Amino acid sequence: MSNARRTSSPSPAAALLAIGLLGAPVSPQLARQFDQCAGGDDTTPAVRIDTCGALIGSNALDPINLAAAYDNRGNAYAAEHNFDHAIADYEQATKLNPDDATAFTNLGLAYASNGAYDRAIDAYSHALILRPNDAPTLDSRGLAYAKLKQFDRAIADYNAALKIAPSAAIVFDRGNAYAGHGQYDQAIADYDAALKLEPNSATVLNNRGLAHAAKGQYADAIADYDAALKLEPNSAFAFNNRGLALARQGHDDRAVADYNRAIEINPSYAAAYYNRGLARQRDGDSKAGAADIAKAEQIDPGIASP
Repeated sequence: MSNARRTSSPSPAAALLAIGLLGAPVSPQLARQFDQCAGGDDTTPAVRIDTCGALIGSNALDPINLAAAYDNRGNAYAAEHNFDHAIADYEQATKLNPDDATAFTNLGLAYASNGAYDRAIDAYSHALILRPNDAPTLDSRGLAYAKLKQFDRAIADYNAALKIAPSAAIVFDRGNAYAGHGQYDQAIADYDAALKLEPNSATVLNNRGLAHAAKGQYADAIADYDAALKLEPNSAFAFNNRGLALARQGHDDRAVADYNRAIEINPSYAAAYYNRGLARQRDGDSKAGAADIAKAEQIDPGIASP
């Protein structure tokens, strides 16, 4: 279904993990600095970066603790969405302590945040050699495979993760992979299972609606979008997707009303402009329809691509 929107996992697959001071006893001052570097006492990312930097340059740490300081500074950079610097620090951490699965997982998360999914998979795979039964890392690698449209591999990782630690988020991610693979019945079954665990997830409802719509079950899709909008009344995605389902039922007037709401919520929502343009053209308003489509193409030049 063109210009629908599948939303991502309701929670990150794996959180960035801080590492505490390891090894031989050190002075209380150095221990306090290390705690601050690791984010203790709700230290801000900027302060953590400075403190970790001072530790790294102090020549007071053995290689294992130096690796931990790099890893923790990487976390602080990642918190500021500075993933290039985060990656550089995580790479240093993995060189200094190649047995640290946490640093490899964090490196994978940073690569994924930068869109470097192949490199993310390599980092996750290394982490899983060191720590094979880590469900969050398996889920994260599954997400990276899914981004590369390698859905069979993604599903295999989700299956492995679910054997270790069943969760709504991982079931949801597997549902998205099934949907990406065009296996909508399996996707709907997973979304149903995720909703049993988290009944008030607008994200899952939205994606189940997309799967129903892909099967031509527009009434079921609309019911899911209605439920999603009760939970999140300002979801531009759900309004746009409900508009598409209504249009498929031949209700272009109601569809336009939903696209209007989506655009009010998100004035840069190219898909909603594009879909409204098509609906207006079908309704005989070719001038307004052309203007909407032109606006959509201005925001996203590839909007009309299949």
